[in-house]
Amino acid sequence: MDGFYSPVALWLLMALQFLGIMSACAARFSEGTPRQRLSQGMFLGILPLMGCSTMVAFAIGPGCWLACATTLAVMVLTVTCDFRSSRESSTW
Repeated sequence: MDGFYSPVALWLLMALQFLGIMSACAARFSEGTPRQRLSQGMFLGILPLMGCSTMVAFAIGPGCWLACATTLAVMVLTVTCDFRSSRESSTW
């Protein structure tokens, strides 16, 4: 199975990947600011889109779904990792 090739689909997937990484960074680095709720909401809205795009990318080809799956994993890791230098625990 060779897959489906469409430049428009590839560009849309690339744009969604970029948006996903940016939303994860915004959600992580806005912690404690007034924009925290907005950036977390944006991330939670884009996360299922990234999951769906990973499933759709199976039809395009192996390179596409691998890139989408990697972006999905990086998004989750970016949001869950603690980049603070101090050892204080965050409150929930």
